[in-house]
Amino acid sequence: MAVGPQAGGLIAIGAQATGILAIGQSATGVLAIGQLATGVVAIGQVATGVVAIGQLARGGLVVGQLALGLVSFGMLSIGVCWSAGLVGIGAFSGPGFIVSLFGRLVLRRLPGRAIGLPQVTGQRPSGGANPKVTPGGAIELADASRAPRLVTAASLTPRRLAVGVAVSVAIAVVWWFGAGASLVDALTPGASKGVSIEAPQEG
Repeated sequence: MAVGPQAGGLIAIGAQATGILAIGQSATGVLAIGQLATGVVAIGQVATGVVAIGQLARGGLVVGQLALGLVSFGMLSIGVCWSAGLVGIGAFSGPGFIVSLFGRLVLRRLPGRAIGLPQVTGQRPSGGANPKVTPGGAIELADASRAPRLVTAASLTPRRLAVGVAVSVAIAVVWWFGAGASLVDALTPGASKGVSIEAPQEG
C-alpha cells in the first residue's frame, strides 16, 4: 500500500493516486474512487471510466445524474448507443422520456434472442386453472412472427434515417471530446506522459 500525494502501487491512497485500487481526489486506476476518478471502474462526483458511476458520469457504461456514455442511464442521459432515464437522447431508448433516433430497444428481451431460445406458450382453460402437464405431451412454441419484438419503432423513412444517422454522429463526436478521448488517454500507459531529460548546465 502506498500513501502520498502522488502515490502509486497495487493499492494507492493520495490526491493523485495511481494503482489497481486508487483512492484520492484525482485517482486513476482499475478501480478508482474519488472526486475526479478515472479508471476501468470509476466512482466519484465526476467519474470517467469504462464503467462510471457518479453525479457527472462519462465513459462506456455510465450511471449518473448527468450521464454521457455509449450506454447511459441518468436523470439527464445522453447515450451514443442506448439511453434511459428521466430525460435524454440516444440512438436507441429504454425507459424514460428519451428521444429515440431509431426506436425503443427492450434490453430484457435481448438474452433470449441472443441465444435463439424459442418462446414457450401455455394455453389455460377457460376457468383460469393451470393447464395439466401430460408426460410425453407436446409443448407449443410461439410463432416467431408474433413474438415480442426486440426493437419497437415507427417505420424508418429515408428522411428519418438520414436525420437519425446525422444526430447519432453528432452525439458520438460530443462523447469523444467529452469522455472518450480523455478516457483512452488516461488508460493508455505513456500516452500523455513524456520523459523530460534536462541537459547539465555548464559552468
